[in-house]
Amino acid sequence: MVELSFWDHLVELTKRMRVILVSLIVSTIVVMTVPVTLDFTSFLSTTNPFYPTMATLVIRDFQQKFLPPEAQLLPMSPFAPMEVYMLISVVLGVVISTPVISYELYKFLNPALHKHERKAALQFVASFAGLFIFGFMLGYLYIVPTTIRTAVIFSKMLGLSTLLYSFNEFFSMVSLSLLLSSMIFTFPIYIVLLVKVGILHTRQLTKNRKYLYGGVLILIAFLDPEPGLVTEGILFIPIIILLETSIIIAKRIEKKREAAT
Repeated sequence: MVELSFWDHLVELTKRMRVILVSLIVSTIVVMTVPVTLDFTSFLSTTNPFYPTMATLVIRDFQQKFLPPEAQLLPMSPFAPMEVYMLISVVLGVVISTPVISYELYKFLNPALHKHERKAALQFVASFAGLFIFGFMLGYLYIVPTTIRTAVIFSKMLGLSTLLYSFNEFFSMVSLSLLLSSMIFTFPIYIVLLVKVGILHTRQLTKNRKYLYGGVLILIAFLDPEPGLVTEGILFIPIIILLETSIIIAKRIEKKREAAT
């Protein structure tokens, strides 16, 4: 373990944050500008002289996957398409940069750890990346589609035959819901980490389990860009499973620590 002063820690953190920021900027620019096809005939077109990028493909994919057939998107302002394009690009930049973010987090923690602790730190970072991607895929495949389908069902119940959605609000809801799903699924990792460093004890967690679950539900509702019981319910069930798994892992960590002492 390397002993570092507060200033050294601050310098190291600044260095890691700079790398993460550069990674996010580069990833976002790549998503916005790099073509995903070698066919540049669109440059010769006078109606749409733009080539497809990863951002445009994702926007089209979101429309095809999430937008109900009976719904229409309306750009409520001239800048709405540009705002959506930027937002989707940033979200994709965050997703693409997840390995870099995880690695830089590990490198920041690495100097402060004993040699035998570095393996655990690497497992923590790998778990963060894995749960982040898992949450994103769960949101993409189930959470967002189910939420939108439920909203459509209630609209039909009220006799709304034609559904008109704001262009930027629709994509903001989809992209931010995917980010919420990604981030919320990393929450159990922090429980294990807090138990490992001795700040939390599994006895406290099991005794106050109902408050923990309530807090998680409130956190999801607070972060959800479109609060609704459907989204909260779909997220809540797998999060509870992960929390219970993290408590089991934390108990094993406590037993090993007690046995070592």
